[in-house]
Amino acid sequence: MTLTEISNAYFTDLDVNPNLPPLEVIRDMQSRHIAKYSFNNLAVALSQDIQIDSESVFNKIVRQGFGGYCFEHNKLTFDALSALDLDVRILLARVVYNTDNDVPRTHRITLLTLDDAQYIVDTGFGHFGARFPIKLEEGLEQDLGDAIYRIVKNARGDYCYQILKDGVFFTLYTFDLGRYTEADCLTGHFYSHKHPNAAFLHNLVVCRKYFNDVQSLRNGELHRMRQGETTVEPVADIETLHRHLTQTFELNVDAAVSEFLFNKFIAEKSA
Repeated sequence: MTLTEISNAYFTDLDVNPNLPPLEVIRDMQSRHIAKYSFNNLAVALSQDIQIDSESVFNKIVRQGFGGYCFEHNKLTFDALSALDLDVRILLARVVYNTDNDVPRTHRITLLTLDDAQYIVDTGFGHFGARFPIKLEEGLEQDLGDAIYRIVKNARGDYCYQILKDGVFFTLYTFDLGRYTEADCLTGHFYSHKHPNAAFLHNLVVCRKYFNDVQSLRNGELHRMRQGETTVEPVADIETLHRHLTQTFELNVDAAVSEFLFNKFIAEKSA
């Protein structure tokens, strides 16, 4: 498939009109993407071979509806925006979660330049991810209706992508404006799904995000965040996990897969 064919099919699946003004297209795309296509690490958890070329990513996320993680989601949106001849390039970030830990660049994001302004487009960050692009303007607080974000610089000169959490700004990841390529993404992708220290090898994560409604499965708990209130439901058995995977997140997995995931990420952790 060409990038144009991928882009057209992707926007059709999201019911997004690519002929609208560019920023409106991107806002619609990002918010609908994270609501429709789940962020998850099931392929990692199942030790599947994960290809991140354009057609493989499109097939897995759009045609199969299986979702994925940042190197898949943000590859798909990067391709779609590239097909619209928008000025986009790859950035690689370090997921720090408000720490100074020395971590590798394992989070792919997209830098969009439009009308002399720059934005971070990110469709692959799970429950803390923004529903709309965040303008790269240092210190500007951006209220998206369900969360407030900003980007600031730290003492080392890195940009910090932050969310307002419990009344204070919390750094989700740091990044710079260096030049990165698809080859760099292969390295980060390999670490993220193969290295023994990678978090995705040791945890089960599935998420969909709507306006004021986030559904997030984290190992043995389903977190539901609505209107600022969070409820936590324990995933006590295989049947409950299978119901959430197939109904809450609309993933096409059979009962044997749910049993394997339950035993590996829930039963073993609670033993």
